[in-house]
Amino acid sequence: MSAQFEFDLQFQRSILRLMMVDEEFALKSYGWVEPGYFTSSFLGWIFKCFCACFNQGHGHPTDLILRDSVRRMGNPQLAGEAEAIIRLGPVSEGEYIKSRLVEFVRQAIFARAHEESAALFNEGKRDKAYDIMAHAQEQIQDVTFDKEDRSWFFDSFRDRQHKRVAEHAAHLNVGICTGIPELDNMTGGGVQPTEVWCMLAYAKRGKTTWLTNQGFNCIRANQKPVLHLSLENVTKQVENRYDALFSGELYQKVKIGELDYATQRYLEEEYSQNRRMLVIRTLNDFNINIQHIVREVRYLKAAKNFNPAMIILDYMDLGRAMGGTATASETEAQLAFARDYKRFINQEEKASWSAWQAQRPKRGTDEKEHILTTATMADCYAKARVVDAYGSLNATNTEMKENRMRVYMENHRDAAVNKVWMIENDLGRMKMASASYTYEPQDSEWT
Repeated sequence: MSAQFEFDLQFQRSILRLMMVDEEFALKSYGWVEPGYFTSSFLGWIFKCFCACFNQGHGHPTDLILRDSVRRMGNPQLAGEAEAIIRLGPVSEGEYIKSRLVEFVRQAIFARAHEESAALFNEGKRDKAYDIMAHAQEQIQDVTFDKEDRSWFFDSFRDRQHKRVAEHAAHLNVGICTGIPELDNMTGGGVQPTEVWCMLAYAKRGKTTWLTNQGFNCIRANQKPVLHLSLENVTKQVENRYDALFSGELYQKVKIGELDYATQRYLEEEYSQNRRMLVIRTLNDFNINIQHIVREVRYLKAAKNFNPAMIILDYMDLGRAMGGTATASETEAQLAFARDYKRFINQEEKASWSAWQAQRPKRGTDEKEHILTTATMADCYAKARVVDAYGSLNATNTEMKENRMRVYMENHRDAAVNKVWMIENDLGRMKMASASYTYEPQDSEWT
């Protein structure tokens, strides 16, 4: 079976041109793309020419190699196609081409496997039919045209040092504040690009409120765009929380639209200045894997010109594994999603906040002051090894009534934290604000 590209000829030419100017893309294409995919026999022939060039040890094809190969064929139409590809020059939309090609190749793998599997199933060979589809799911998961994260350490020192100096001069490496100034100072400004920070908490103990506050901080304090991904709530609930934060009004009033004229005018003015700074995306069908998030981010970048600096994921435990590991245990599924998500954040160079669920507390725990550590994480402790920083949200029932909460930062990849801060926890306005002092636990239990 061969599946042809559902792209116009110009896009197919762009794929071939990208192979000529991007050696790593070319190498990956030899493993995933097939000549029969192309709608034009001439383009299919050119792709086979590229494959032969690679098999002969010449690496990715050059203009000279393509022209020489076409000249020997003596076909004017083929020569015309080759020149059309060469005239494209540099390819400015390489990432867009890769993203569309990934989806096509995955669909082609699925279509072929489905056809073969259906034929075997109809013959009564159910085990073989299942094996084919399982193998296809593994292949689909592996399809990528992204660059490998590989460093020739000694060779790249000069480039590496120039990049460091440039980033520092342009203030590109300044982190996104957490709302706790001392924590920001300890970690070089807060959450850095490529970092995932997570908070652990009991159920109904402030995970979503904390994450919403982090999105709010990023926009108001850092003036950087945020994508808030909700895997559990509905969009309206998240919108209400942000409206309460930006207005400083009571959440219960916001929910029923009870805002006075001055507050509405204030919000309209601030929101007009922050247009296209916050996207709330709800994905709450409880079967979300990393591909749903990848598609959302790439859609927003390509179609809406929205490129978030911070991604809020509410929350990590609800993500599922991809493909062949979809039937894994809860522990395996959570760990697989955590790894997929961290890999994605690295590739996209985003900062990210998320959260974890703690084990169900024993009776009476809510009345006794204690500090949660990752030892009490529900289901899958190994997630802690995936992220860059983690801590916990802690409050007794009394502290919750008094609008107080203890924030503990347990670990950070590059900073010795291990500190507790007492913060304001105004659930009436959904506001978590930093206090001016570090909290020193006296008789607290650490669990």
